[in-house]
Amino acid sequence: MSPPVKGRGGPRHLFTTIRSVLALTWEASPALLATTVALSMVAALIPPVVVWLGKHLVDMVALGPASGRTRGEVLPTVIALGIAAAAMRALVPIQGHRQTLFGTVVELHAERRLLERVADADLGWFDDPEWHDRAARAARNVSWRPASMAYAVTNVAGSLVTMAGMLALLVPLSPWLACLTLASVVPPALAQRRMSRHTYDFWHRTTADERHRHYLRDLLSLPATAMEVRAFGLTGHLLRRHADVTGDRVRALRRLHARADSLLVLTATASGSALAAAYWLVASRGLEGSLTAGDLALVIGAFAATSSQFGTLLRSLFDISESATFLDDYFSFLRLDRIVPVAADPVPLPASLDDGLRFDDVSFTYPTGDGPALEHIDLHIRPGELLALVGENGAGKTTLIKLLLRFYDPDGGAVSLGGVDLRQADPAEARRRIGVLFQDFIRYELSARDNVGLGRVDREPTDEATLAALRAARADDVLDDLGGRLDAPVGRLFEGGHDLSGGEWQRLALARLLFRNPDIWVLDEPTSALDAEAEAAIFANLRTILADRIGIVISHRFSTVRVADRIAVMAGGRIVELGTHDELVAAGGTYARLFELQAAGYR
Repeated sequence: MSPPVKGRGGPRHLFTTIRSVLALTWEASPALLATTVALSMVAALIPPVVVWLGKHLVDMVALGPASGRTRGEVLPTVIALGIAAAAMRALVPIQGHRQTLFGTVVELHAERRLLERVADADLGWFDDPEWHDRAARAARNVSWRPASMAYAVTNVAGSLVTMAGMLALLVPLSPWLACLTLASVVPPALAQRRMSRHTYDFWHRTTADERHRHYLRDLLSLPATAMEVRAFGLTGHLLRRHADVTGDRVRALRRLHARADSLLVLTATASGSALAAAYWLVASRGLEGSLTAGDLALVIGAFAATSSQFGTLLRSLFDISESATFLDDYFSFLRLDRIVPVAADPVPLPASLDDGLRFDDVSFTYPTGDGPALEHIDLHIRPGELLALVGENGAGKTTLIKLLLRFYDPDGGAVSLGGVDLRQADPAEARRRIGVLFQDFIRYELSARDNVGLGRVDREPTDEATLAALRAARADDVLDDLGGRLDAPVGRLFEGGHDLSGGEWQRLALARLLFRNPDIWVLDEPTSALDAEAEAAIFANLRTILADRIGIVISHRFSTVRVADRIAVMAGGRIVELGTHDELVAAGGTYARLFELQAAGYR
């Protein structure tokens, strides 16, 4: 389902990524980016100035008394060199501090962009393993590469400034030095570029293995899995599997680095030979007397600085190329298209949903599914009605809810709310009108007030409103356990937290739904962890709340199902029976058989 990754490489693609990185860093902090660039430019101008001042100082000192120079005439050059040295000494730590701050700000901004994209991703992407691989690669590179690439771009600019100044001093004295400088830095740079490609290939190839390793790590370390892992004695088995995955990765990485070491030794030998030739040229010219002492100092200083800056330039360029290759995963992930399109001019939903909820000849197949999950569903749920969905696992009950929430669009037919096709409505607006208590609800290890208030974040969770929701959900005992403190933490993740039973967590989740107070209530096994008395009290209260609203309950417990106004029995993605409890029992079909099987267990 994921689109193919576009080919990487080429100047145009590289420049596109550079623009994206600079735009990202500018969004993160324009002031810090401007400061980083300015400091880099100032630092780049100092080395040519120091070399030039050093030449004049050496010439004045070498000539000695014969030149007629006084100490007063030498003093300005000495002071200028001192100022330049002081500036460089101050700039280095200042640049370091700004880069640390800049890197942190960019990292947090890039991470926030990624989280926004993941949080806004259509649910269909979560069913695609390739999407998870791309998300893992994007998350892996977001921590440091954007800031690193921005530094590299700045270093390129600074190196060009420094080299331009040095070459202006060096080339008139010996053009051959420029050629030898190039010969000394190109081989290692080319080797680094080649290894960068191999490194990216390694990381790309092992993404799925890394996700597997992280999954095994989570199984061994997360509280949610701790009890079952220990109860089944899985610790040793999972540790061995983790060690196998880790060992394969280490062996592959060792082979990669062995290849890199051999190549770097060869290129370093070539680079050292070029440097030796350059120093021989300088020494020969000095012995012939064609260079003054100041010229000799200038050549040596300029050559060393140019060689160093050229190496920095090439390393920065290849760092940019490498980071661009990795960051393409990040930016291409941010650009992934939506599976569920949003209408350019959405149709607003009516304030009153008099037409109710309709599924008109709805059919749907999951993008990665082998067959239809729903086929020709026709269902109309009116305001004030509570509908129950029953059927075996995989019958299509949850899929109906996913279409209602517009996590997917139907392949055929239409889902409409208040007479508006959901494909024409804003998905966010539709979801605001719906409240869901999922079977696998989230246990927010925050305060009791947060657990309730997260049901509707645009509403102030006052003491009165929070307590009302807790009481309606029969969660008074939760509050008693917390000493009546709404802001006390629940769960064991944070200090001072109070752990809850499964039933207490479920009542907190129900209180969250009650606080949301939606137009459409969807309850997926809403009382699975509750005792019969609590279940009866909650549903009695629910019928009062649903006076003019739509309710959908999914349950395998017929004590829950039979209170519904109508019951839809699903099998194989179709509605095979529809009616009241008494009607379906009298019909003697699938529902009657399932009801009899469950009732027999209580006789």
